[in-house]
Amino acid sequence: MKSLSRRFALVILIGAFLSITATALATVEAQETSTTVAEAPAPTVDFEPAVPMTTPSATAPVPDWTYRYMVPTAIVLALLIAVVTTVQYFTRVVRKRYRIVEE
Repeated sequence: MKSLSRRFALVILIGAFLSITATALATVEAQETSTTVAEAPAPTVDFEPAVPMTTPSATAPVPDWTYRYMVPTAIVLALLIAVVTTVQYFTRVVRKRYRIVEE
């Protein structure tokens, strides 16, 4: 039984490491691909544009990568650990507590 719990802990640690690595790589790629363009100066001649354009309203800010990736991953890992701990408790403790007596 100890080797089973050690294997489970190892699988959880490897999964957490891979999740953290994937989120770090995603943020590095997102930072490298973001570019900014300087706005051109407005023309000084009073021509009407062929297609009127409206400036977009303020968009909602993109949440940080910690809220997008790390928080859901931590919640899933916590729930998984709680479920496994509950199952192990019932299989180890409750099973030994009650014995069926044959008549």
